[in-house]
Amino acid sequence: MCASEQTLLFGNRSVGSSTLAEVAISNCGNAPWSFTAVSIDPATSAAWRIATGCAAGLTLAPGAACGLTVTFAPLSTGQTSGGVWLSNTSEDPQVLIAFYGRGVDAEAGTASLSFAPAPLAFPPQPVGTSSPGITVSLINAGPETLIPSALVLNGPAAYDYRATGTCRVDKPIEPGAPCTLTFFFTPGGLGSRPANLVVDAPQLADLAILSIVGSGAASAALPPADADVVEFVYPPAEHYFLTASPDEAAALDASGLWQRTGFHFHAWLAADDAPGTLPVCRFTGTPNIGPNSHFFTADAQECAIVAANPYWLYEGTAFRTLVPNAGVCAQGTSPVLRFFRPGSDVTQVRHRYVVDPAEAQAMRSAAGWQEEGPVFCAPS
Repeated sequence: MCASEQTLLFGNRSVGSSTLAEVAISNCGNAPWSFTAVSIDPATSAAWRIATGCAAGLTLAPGAACGLTVTFAPLSTGQTSGGVWLSNTSEDPQVLIAFYGRGVDAEAGTASLSFAPAPLAFPPQPVGTSSPGITVSLINAGPETLIPSALVLNGPAAYDYRATGTCRVDKPIEPGAPCTLTFFFTPGGLGSRPANLVVDAPQLADLAILSIVGSGAASAALPPADADVVEFVYPPAEHYFLTASPDEAAALDASGLWQRTGFHFHAWLAADDAPGTLPVCRFTGTPNIGPNSHFFTADAQECAIVAANPYWLYEGTAFRTLVPNAGVCAQGTSPVLRFFRPGSDVTQVRHRYVVDPAEAQAMRSAAGWQEEGPVFCAPS
């Protein structure tokens, strides 16, 4: 599937106005595929209207296309967003078209906001540990009172940061006066961990954005791995599954339905909270509509995105693990590769997690499977 735009940015628009944008959805491959569902994301606000000729059951031949029209008609001031999920049987089975816009009125530009310090920079911090706090002042340069309508952390590593302080939504900041936020950094992985603090208020001409930078460093001491993550398969559906629970593994053995593949890797028990390790979110497909598969991720942002997807159900933390840095696992660990197989419909989607190099090579040549790269690093 190809989309002429996957993100629509409407910018500032006057309350009461109406602006539209069009997106072309096309089959840029060499085989036909079909839509299985076209649905508006539940977080989409009332400021958005969507009209589309793309619909469940529609099949697009190679080169064929359908259209999506998005109208932004802000009802009030402030940043707002929405999205449309395009579920389909192509190699990219769940595509999100996202859109963003900001409603403004005559108050816009009557106050401005600055940050001190800016940018906010943290020194390197061991993965999984929390830094000392750094306090940032948000200063209203006036001339009018500024009343925040949103204080949002976003960006690639937004979940690595938290803040507490006197700045609040709907709490006025008088001209020349500050409010303060104290930020704490708990890196979820190695290397650069960027994020932003985004502040909106009716009095601002544009969003005020504070850049936040930090770096995840290797932990000084890591306890020995105490979990054995075992792979099972349900042969009739080619459904692969991981468990670090001996009781759950015993139940699967006793079921007579699931079989051990003979592959396993080391990790840490979910309850251990071992320093430097990250929790692995476990999902199962929503019965009757979602994939007949399990999905595992140690990426906090990916976990949040999947948790919001109606086709998946969150089951909790499966185990804890180390993660790659820029796609590379640290010395003394082995990469666990994630493979994905699209299906004729969403229920046929499959995932598999492979640590054995020979098995990974076999998966690369297995019909329909696609390698997504390393997602965990298993200690030797």
